[in-house]
Amino acid sequence: MTTIEPGWYPDPADPATQRYWDGDAWVGKPVPADAEPPAEPEPVDPEPELLPTSLKDDAPEAAVQTLPMDRRYGDGPPPRIIQRTPGTVQPPDTVPIRSLGVTVGWITRHDIHRILGGRVLAHPGQRFVARIVDVVCMLALNAVVNGYFIYQMMQTFWPYFLEVASSADPGEVAVPSRLSDQLWVVLLIALGLWFAYEVPATLNTGQTLGKRLMGIKVVSLAPVNLGWGRLLLRWSYFALPLLCFPFGAILWILDGIWCIRDQPFRQCLHDKSPGTAVVEVGGEKAEPEKEPSR
Repeated sequence: MTTIEPGWYPDPADPATQRYWDGDAWVGKPVPADAEPPAEPEPVDPEPELLPTSLKDDAPEAAVQTLPMDRRYGDGPPPRIIQRTPGTVQPPDTVPIRSLGVTVGWITRHDIHRILGGRVLAHPGQRFVARIVDVVCMLALNAVVNGYFIYQMMQTFWPYFLEVASSADPGEVAVPSRLSDQLWVVLLIALGLWFAYEVPATLNTGQTLGKRLMGIKVVSLAPVNLGWGRLLLRWSYFALPLLCFPFGAILWILDGIWCIRDQPFRQCLHDKSPGTAVVEVGGEKAEPEKEPSR
């Protein structure tokens, strides 16, 4: 294995910062990515206990959630999540965990590295381009498989639309009885194609065509493999808004941009419940805290 020279490198857990690699492990405090790093890294503060030392003795205890033991975390205790409770403050060298824009707890940078297993989180831009590619693929699939039913629906809808547009009182124009049935047929076929395109591929390799082209993949943050149930839950966040289109498009947009501000794993809303994240394929490592990329 190629040895990386000691020096400052982008922090895989937070690309906005850089950390010092001593040849074997990450050491010292991170510094901003655009700042001139010191010759030697500043030592990391000792990992806090349940309560930071700065809190008063009569302050309430901070609730700590310990993740299940797993060999991929390496030696030592499993990662811990310090939950936010009234009266607690952010411990040093931790990253906020945010839900719906609200800080609900904190986790140390070291534990983030251990959970990611040395993998690098995908950039939101990579995810956006991958989704665009997947949408184009889905439109092509629907044109082939669903095209006939879309044509039949348009044969019903277009005369109705023209009559409404030319009528002095559009409310008096009766909606064709077949239009609703045809619309549901088109939607259900589109949902079936979407499920067949995305869920099995993600289960097998973590990648759709768009993610494969962008060199990213879906992984589980929990120490268990992805399964049908979790991926069905993940996919349902996309599927349900389609049933109330075009209003569901607002949910799609909100879901898509959520990863821009999310911490610490850059999750979209559809990643939250199933406990998934998207990482770079080239940034995968077999064990946590491996050497930085050149």
